Amino acid sequence: MPSEDPAAVQPRKRPLGVTLLSLAMGWLTFSAFLSAALFLGAFPSAFPGYLANLLAIMAAAYGMTAGATTIGLWRMKPWALTAFRAWGAVCLGQMVAFLILFRFDLVIERDPVPQSIMLVIFTGTVVLIYWLLHRYIKRRVAAGA
Repeated sequence: MPSEDPAAVQPRKRPLGVTLLSLAMGWLTFSAFLSAALFLGAFPSAFPGYLANLLAIMAAAYGMTAGATTIGLWRMKPWALTAFRAWGAVCLGQMVAFLILFRFDLVIERDPVPQSIMLVIFTGTVVLIYWLLHRYIKRRVAAGA
């Protein structure tokens, strides 16, 4: 009878960073679904019907991708990286949608230099954080599969 490889029998230990990131993504999942519910129920007078529905759909998409990332990270599954990429794509889509929907071009026209600089700094910071997290997940979760 062939002996089993001990590494194949024992599940991989989840690093603390992956655990914390999974918990953070879980919190984002909860808040996204709460936001979707609020857009549909609590703000009917704050936004026109189509806008409230669009915001709810965007929040639900954010919640689904964040939830998939949470599960993938928690279970140390290699597809967690794909889920994280999907979450990043939804985040990017939301950033663009908010810039268009809430007419930030009008805000920037009033005070072009400081607002434009802040937008570039914010976008650069978000991209940097995403890139660092992507590298971490790729190294700790997806590469270990």
